[in-house]
Amino acid sequence: MIGKKIVNSDPISLTEAKELIEQRKKEGELSYEQNLTLEYTKKFSKLSSDDARALINELLQVKNIARRHAVEIVDLFPKNLDELRLIFAKEHLTFVDEDLQSILGVLDKYRNK
Repeated sequence: MIGKKIVNSDPISLTEAKELIEQRKKEGELSYEQNLTLEYTKKFSKLSSDDARALINELLQVKNIARRHAVEIVDLFPKNLDELRLIFAKEHLTFVDEDLQSILGVLDKYRNK
């Protein structure tokens, strides 16, 4: 890490991370940690990169959803209200059931792809 600086620290989804590491793999050999990360992202990413980006953009339209929340929702892909509430458990935001249902509705559009 000597001589390197952080250029950007925006949260990215597992799918976007997988895409970045696969691009890096084309440039040269991956380190041990990068190989582990690639395997992890292949195992746990649930959407294609295009669908993940589209879903994040749709989730950002819901009120009080920050990018980090949208990314976490895409990565975890909750199936019900209880799982979705766990994502916001430590936040000082309160969501009414209608907002949470609308988030689940958006997820359902991508669930069957």
